[in-house]
Amino acid sequence: MSELFGHYYVKPTASACVRAWKVCNESARDYFLIRSHALKLAFWPDESDLDWCWIKSLEAKRVGELRIDEVIAQQNNLRIIFFKANKMLPGDPMLRIWTLTVFQKKRQDFSGKEIAAFRVMRDVVVSRYYADIPGA
Repeated sequence: MSELFGHYYVKPTASACVRAWKVCNESARDYFLIRSHALKLAFWPDESDLDWCWIKSLEAKRVGELRIDEVIAQQNNLRIIFFKANKMLPGDPMLRIWTLTVFQKKRQDFSGKEIAAFRVMRDVVVSRYYADIPGA
């Protein structure tokens, strides 16, 4: 069995995988580039080249954005939206960071619809995996 590395176990949601696949126009090479950026969250926040911040209206829910400065699939300004859990799942060796979605950000701020969607994505993860674990 291979050893885990970093401070967090990075786990994509199914919708994050589908979105990443669409963002990269179904190119496996580009998909794995996005995946490699997301896996840097395993060392978060210590990884020196991570460009990230909490989403202001979702900071209390621990939802952040990881900014990718590399052009992937001819798209720049890609963002990975993630949620940092506060509690470990039974059997897990470390806390999880869930990637919720990936997309190309076209404007500086997030729209109200985007914020609402990120909140729902986070709440689905919490209700599905952490329903019996208060404070997750």
